[in-house]
Amino acid sequence: MSEREKRVCLDPGHDAGNLANKSPDGTYYEHVFTLDLGKRLEKLLTDRGVSVTMTRTGGGAVSLARRCEIANSIPDLDLFVSLHSNAAAGGGWSSAKGWSVYLYGTGGDRERAAQDILEQVRAAGIAVRSTPIVYDPELYVLKHTKAPAVLLENGFHTNREEAALLGQADYRQKLAVAEAKGILEYLGIPWVETEEETDYQAEARAAVDWLTENGIMQGNAEGDLMLDQPLTRRQFAVLEYRIAKLEGFV
Repeated sequence: MSEREKRVCLDPGHDAGNLANKSPDGTYYEHVFTLDLGKRLEKLLTDRGVSVTMTRTGGGAVSLARRCEIANSIPDLDLFVSLHSNAAAGGGWSSAKGWSVYLYGTGGDRERAAQDILEQVRAAGIAVRSTPIVYDPELYVLKHTKAPAVLLENGFHTNREEAALLGQADYRQKLAVAEAKGILEYLGIPWVETEEETDYQAEARAAVDWLTENGIMQGNAEGDLMLDQPLTRRQFAVLEYRIAKLEGFV
């Protein structure tokens, strides 16, 4: 690998207009998960010197063609990573489960990237499918991106146990760390532990995760939580009301 800055394009699958890709009980939406995972991966990679481009940073619609255009416009892009969760046919709960990675075809840098990421996912104790690498030349973003490309299916949201895991902040972070380590391995960048969070930072992150997981803090139409913006009295009232509903007081 050369000494130039490494470049990764992260593609959080789907958008807020897609309400079909969800768990059978409606407690989990794929577009919410993929954006959250993408932001976690972005931080882990940028903290270690990787230049990261996201195909979307909110809930607004981004077509498959536009996602590929974004990736193909990045000079010397090292890797395109599309983020998803899987679904079994039928519309109800299924026993199908496990992490997997999709590729356009065999061999080359994409296969090496897939193997590096898979190795770290397994090392983290994340359940993988019996055939964890799948070749599918018909997947649009794999077919139309110029750089080595992988599509990660982070478990099945149609599996009751995995859907519950995918909704948990700790599990999402576990996935993000494992996948970031695999991406860095592929890029030839060593994993270096960064400075630990302060108690306040950890508490603030846990608070935001809890509020979003329970539907109390939902952000704007684009999915942006606007964490650094002041809170109006009306917004405060809505948050308090949602907490009261969650606790069964109203």
